[in-house]
Amino acid sequence: MSLFYKIFAIFLSLFIYFPSGQIASYAPLDKDNLKFNFTVISDGHMEGNDSQKHKNYGEGFRDMASAEVISRALVMVGDNTMNGQISETAMLYGLMDKYNKIDNVLMAVGNHEISGNDYNKTEYARLKNRFITFNNTFLDHKIENLWHSQVIDGYHFIILGSDRDDGIQQYLSPEQLEWLDAELKSAAESGKPAFVFSHWPLNHVFSGVWYDGHVGEQSEELRELLKKYDNRIFFFTGHLHMGIFDSGYGIKKEGNITYLNVPSFGSENTNGGETQNTGMGFQVEVYENELVVRVRNFVSHEWTKYEYHFDI
Repeated sequence: MSLFYKIFAIFLSLFIYFPSGQIASYAPLDKDNLKFNFTVISDGHMEGNDSQKHKNYGEGFRDMASAEVISRALVMVGDNTMNGQISETAMLYGLMDKYNKIDNVLMAVGNHEISGNDYNKTEYARLKNRFITFNNTFLDHKIENLWHSQVIDGYHFIILGSDRDDGIQQYLSPEQLEWLDAELKSAAESGKPAFVFSHWPLNHVFSGVWYDGHVGEQSEELRELLKKYDNRIFFFTGHLHMGIFDSGYGIKKEGNITYLNVPSFGSENTNGGETQNTGMGFQVEVYENELVVRVRNFVSHEWTKYEYHFDI
């Protein structure tokens, strides 16, 4: 099956997207003092009959490959496809295989990948297995579950998932929470900030936007785990399609945790902020005493005016 997926994905990539012209290179804020960098996008919603979403991913991967300093990681925070179908997933991985130049790619699952619907009538276990099979066919970072982690240049990247189809919300099993506790402990011992990624934001963090679209019943238990250790945690989520607010809503600090909601890369950001453009994501730059989150439109190949600085 893996070989079929590989051939099918590469075949589709030849027909669904044709590159635009040359993309100008772009640089970090302070190249000489940059210690680490990575890219985050969410909610790309690859869809079989939507050419704009094919273009978004193709142009996005090409833009990231044009960076003067290529990111050390790309994290995709769920709803990477619209319906979790084989054809959609193959389109995504085909374009990634052809145009992506970032070595470390980490995929988080979203509700659109694991929830059966009118377009993909199948059970959670089969969708979960499909997600893992595609990941392990195309990516160097192999996974056995929807929750997984990787240490890159000493920085811990922790990816959360959902252990059942809970509709628009997330379900965190006791096994996943126990695993997360051990991961957070290890990250704290590193002395570096930890980067945690989940499609679903915690309850009450961004409650002004689509309240039901949050973790659900395990939210407080998850929050207590994130607060348990003393190191800085940057918690990236998607799902809300809330865009970017001029007021800074969409980023919130709570003790040692900084919550950052990533705007939708592929579908309109109609649930929230003043800046609604698709194609947006985060370019994260780590310096000696500072972490900078820059909002870039990877499809139109330009920086937005939004930039956030955090002491570390």
